[in-house]
Amino acid sequence: MYLRKDTAAKIIQEISMILDYDINIMDEKGAILASTNPDRVGMFHEGAFRIIRHGLRELAVYEDGQYQGCRRGINLPIFLNDRIIGVIGITGEVSEVMKYGKVLKKMTEILLMDLFSYQKKSQQEQVRLIFVNEWINTQPFAFSPDFKESLAEYGLPIESSYAVCLVTPASVLEDAEDLKERSFLHARNGETGIVICAVSSADQAEAFIKKAARNSGADEFLCAIGGMQKDYTGVRHSYRQAQKLMALKRGKKGCFFYEDSVAELILNDVDAEYKELLSRQLLSQLTRQERQEFADFMEVYIRCNGSVNAIAKELFVHKNTVQYKINKIVRKTGRDPRVLKDAFVLAMTAQWMQRN
Repeated sequence: MYLRKDTAAKIIQEISMILDYDINIMDEKGAILASTNPDRVGMFHEGAFRIIRHGLRELAVYEDGQYQGCRRGINLPIFLNDRIIGVIGITGEVSEVMKYGKVLKKMTEILLMDLFSYQKKSQQEQVRLIFVNEWINTQPFAFSPDFKESLAEYGLPIESSYAVCLVTPASVLEDAEDLKERSFLHARNGETGIVICAVSSADQAEAFIKKAARNSGADEFLCAIGGMQKDYTGVRHSYRQAQKLMALKRGKKGCFFYEDSVAELILNDVDAEYKELLSRQLLSQLTRQERQEFADFMEVYIRCNGSVNAIAKELFVHKNTVQYKINKIVRKTGRDPRVLKDAFVLAMTAQWMQRN
């Protein structure tokens, strides 16, 4: 790793808040990359060059100009992975700044290690996202020749069933690496996390997402789990199923399965013209507020299978209030949710309203 200007500038910014001395960071060629004195940036620093060239443990400069481009102070090598990658210098009387040298050197190396680890992790995540994007967007016959080798590198089996999960916010997967789960490959694409799961059931995929959420401290999230596919060639199909399900469940929280939501998805795909026509026929007698109340009530009604007792319990109202709401729907829409064919039409209309 070589020191970059932006990295050196970040370190100078952090350290300058602690020490009231001019500080310089030089690269492996002896050039000043960053300094609390902007006029010195870009200058050649012979002291740093000598440290790097001869492997010196430190170099004190007792007079300005003793070495080309140098001022009084102490200069020390910066190590990363047992290799000198630069030099840090403190300007001032050697007897005064010497006591800060080792502490400053150690702080710089710790900051560099943190930045290096972050950059390395970011690079790995980017490479992983490129591979995942190829997998979910490419027809199997168009996979690159080394695709199966990449699968093996990520520890994913060829002979396994697969499913794809989409999760938002993507921060749910922030610490998923720590789980050490070899059957799951995850990547972040903006605010959406993508997880490719080599599992035998969708329940295992759900368990992984919930475990990752607990690990990251996420309390609320939306996860859409595509249908199970017989092998890795079906990942693209499962991904598209998860996309449809994610759009359908937008605004909700929890884990949802494509294979449990087929009826909702079919209804959601009905032509917009038909939806508008049916809504106009049914809801013309309802005010805006009544329409929202209708949609909310029908969602509970269907979930409780029309049980008045169950509906009353969930809504925290008396059974008579539930009967009143049902009768109001009959009066205002001409359809009775207690009649199966009417309940189907009313439920469809309520769902479309919730989506818009």
